[in-house]
Amino acid sequence: MPQNPTPAERQLSVTRRRNAVLVLLMLWTFLYNVLIKQQEPLAAFFGILDTVSDDFVMGALLTVTLGSLIVVVFGLTKLYTQMIANVHSFRILETIVYEDLCGGRVRAGLGRLLNLQDQPLPEKICPLRPSSIVFCSGLIYAMSWIYVILFSEALFFVSWSAGVDLPVNEKNVLLLPTLALAIPFSARVMAYLRYPYAQDYADFMPGALFVLLLVAALGYLFGSPDQEFFLLRVTRNEDYLFSLLTNGVFLAFIPVFFELMFWMFELGRDADPGDPAAASVGEDTARSPSG
Repeated sequence: MPQNPTPAERQLSVTRRRNAVLVLLMLWTFLYNVLIKQQEPLAAFFGILDTVSDDFVMGALLTVTLGSLIVVVFGLTKLYTQMIANVHSFRILETIVYEDLCGGRVRAGLGRLLNLQDQPLPEKICPLRPSSIVFCSGLIYAMSWIYVILFSEALFFVSWSAGVDLPVNEKNVLLLPTLALAIPFSARVMAYLRYPYAQDYADFMPGALFVLLLVAALGYLFGSPDQEFFLLRVTRNEDYLFSLLTNGVFLAFIPVFFELMFWMFELGRDADPGDPAAASVGEDTARSPSG
């Protein structure tokens, strides 16, 4: 094909490739009907559409569903790990929301969100708008709750798979959630300290949750009587559940508290008259909407 094909040549190339894909699909389905379903050649040919709709589409429904859940879980956890491993992440998030999402450039904004760690670092760390501070605090709190639950299950599964039974009682019902929260919080502490490998540490979290999702799905599909879950044990006792919920309110606020204190520290640096960047940040804040 020429380096600069004409529109007619491009259309012809597209048509040829489409035909090749269609022929390959029909040939593969025909052979599947003959070799696997033991059909006669004529019946196998006229049964191509039935095989595609019944066997391939409906038969792949479970695979597509689990695959979609894995993509969603991995995508969300990967986004959050990029946020907690980057000390500028919430300022970057504010910029993406106001510049792209609120401006109608949803696709561009989502693309920047998925590549948060590759975005240029802003000069300052704390979000410029009070509404952004409130939103980011709520986001941190909600994600802290999610990680308390998910990593409690992940730690419980690791112990269970190693043959170590963790009896749940009133003395240790909060121990596992506390350890679970320490995992993502430690990544944020690395970001505060500008540790260069914070992202490498945080990157194991999506994989851990992927394994948890996969094991839960396998246990459910195979009806395993041996599968144990931390939350199921907790919910069997109302006192344990009440203790987890009430103390979880405090546990999930710990990352919010430290983030707000960190922002207060950064705002104090911004307000320092000796800081040459403070004036420019003040001008940016004055020009930005109040939210």
